Amino acid sequence: MNGSFHRIVLACLLLAVPLRVLPAGAEERYLSPSALVAGGAGRLLYVACETAESIQVFDAEAEKVVARYPLEKVRELALAPDQGRLYAAAGGFNGTLHEIDAKSGKILRSLPAGHTPVAPVISADGKTLYYCNRFARVDQMDVHAVDLSTGKVTCSAKAIREPVTMRLSKDGGTLWVVNHLPLMAANVKQVFTSLCVYRSGTLEKLSTLDLPAGSFAVRDSVMSSDGKYFFVTHTIGRFTVPTTHLDRGWINTSAVSIFDVAGRKYVNTVLLDDTVQGAANPWGIAIVGADQWLCVNASGTHEMIVVNVKEMMKRLGAVKNPQEVVNDLSFLYGAKTRVPLEGQGARAMAVCGNKVYSAMRFADSLNVVEMWDDGPGAAVALPLGVARPADLVRSGEMAFNDAACCYQHWQSCASCHPDTRSDGTNWDLMNDGIGNPKQSRSLLYTHKTSPVMITGIRASAEIAVVKGFTMIQFHEVTEDRLDGVNAYLKSLEPVPSPYLTPDGKLTESAMRGKVIFEGKAECAKCHVPPYYGDKKKYKFGLGSDADRDREFVTPILIEAWRTAPYMYDGRAVSIQEVITRDNVNNKHGNTKGLTPKEVEDLAAYVNSL
Repeated sequence: MNGSFHRIVLACLLLAVPLRVLPAGAEERYLSPSALVAGGAGRLLYVACETAESIQVFDAEAEKVVARYPLEKVRELALAPDQGRLYAAAGGFNGTLHEIDAKSGKILRSLPAGHTPVAPVISADGKTLYYCNRFARVDQMDVHAVDLSTGKVTCSAKAIREPVTMRLSKDGGTLWVVNHLPLMAANVKQVFTSLCVYRSGTLEKLSTLDLPAGSFAVRDSVMSSDGKYFFVTHTIGRFTVPTTHLDRGWINTSAVSIFDVAGRKYVNTVLLDDTVQGAANPWGIAIVGADQWLCVNASGTHEMIVVNVKEMMKRLGAVKNPQEVVNDLSFLYGAKTRVPLEGQGARAMAVCGNKVYSAMRFADSLNVVEMWDDGPGAAVALPLGVARPADLVRSGEMAFNDAACCYQHWQSCASCHPDTRSDGTNWDLMNDGIGNPKQSRSLLYTHKTSPVMITGIRASAEIAVVKGFTMIQFHEVTEDRLDGVNAYLKSLEPVPSPYLTPDGKLTESAMRGKVIFEGKAECAKCHVPPYYGDKKKYKFGLGSDADRDREFVTPILIEAWRTAPYMYDGRAVSIQEVITRDNVNNKHGNTKGLTPKEVEDLAAYVNSL
């Protein structure tokens, strides 16, 4: 679908007026800073403000916003090496790459960029722009190189699942792309996400490197200043044990994985948490100085974790049992400092000289931490605009992402439901017994499709929210927080499927699949529009072990394209496997007699919902 868009050479540039005046009502919006890039010889910060749909130009010396450039659905930014051009990844289903005059804010041209463009990176010579499509079909390319002289995509490659962060090696020879979530069956012994290394000139895939077992929710990455190492922030879920308690990272820990760039190999993973206090939801990451400090935003605990890089690497080189570092909460003791930040939602990070800036999503501000030879100073908050009181939905989004609601701050709701969706893993929760792991589910439309949980053990989503705090975070919260989380989840909207045509319609294959879905395969008997579920439980004989004779709630199919793996235990990686391999008794729809072409068409329809 996106390939034809990518190869359009724009015959004319889309010139626009200066973007210094925001549209009416923009000042009343939340800002939600989501990305930062430093320019102006370290004096200026360009801040992408997602919900305000604008780019704020922040003068770091004067500590104030000096210009505002409105830009719809802006998400991420990159700055050309000469700092004259700013590149913005914006939009969703039909996303766009905007080239902007950094000084005036004029849009110089806009290039079609497919579904949800992210992670823009510019080559050192300023000639090539690389970017990823976070959401793409399994048969489509999602890593692209654009010749900036023509605006044409010169080569593309395939990542694994939701590529969200990408960096060029210091010599410019390789491109390192990290995937947000695992893409594998969840009922196996080890589940993990991976990264892909490409030759930058051709996007030929050179390596696929695995992060440690339990890794998911990748958010950001950085190259070391000397180009030797590549660092990735992510969460590690301890999926193989029941969620009976939280102490010592029993459920989730927060990590940085380290890779050898020249050797293209995994080195090790260090934990950012302490033994009795988590550093939940690691996000932005940056290197300060000549590889002196590694800084990571712990978004869930509203902190910056500062690690002495040389001491960390020294310890990694001397450790007797390297495989145990990933489980050692004391490994970085004495080599890291936790800096409390002002506000909530520390995400993107940028460096200007010896100062580190953090974008605070829910405070509509930046925090700046000055780094000294002996470590970090205290954080100082710098407002980006007039702070607005949080309404119920905003309060709920804050609580959903706030690990301070959790015993010892190990995790938030977003830890197991990144971006409110599923995490591609199984969890052995205590709400239906022990020893029977089940899929982490998307929270989209849960309040409209009760009962919830895979076995329907919770009569409503409201009950499930309460139990999530008490039985997973081991903490009771106020009614106000519960009301906010429920309001936030009710406000969620589905992302249009990448399996649709560019104008948002079903492909010919999906239209044939719709006929099969409603007729021959009898899927529509249980998967009833508009949510493609029926709020009922069924026993199809597809359970195993302790769940062999259990009934399961009909899952909704909206956004099925992004919620792999499937079945209650995550055994199926694709919809095709659900239709064929995992319905041998023909009780889960009448699919046994479908031809391979009919299976393909039926899967195309389900993936389009």
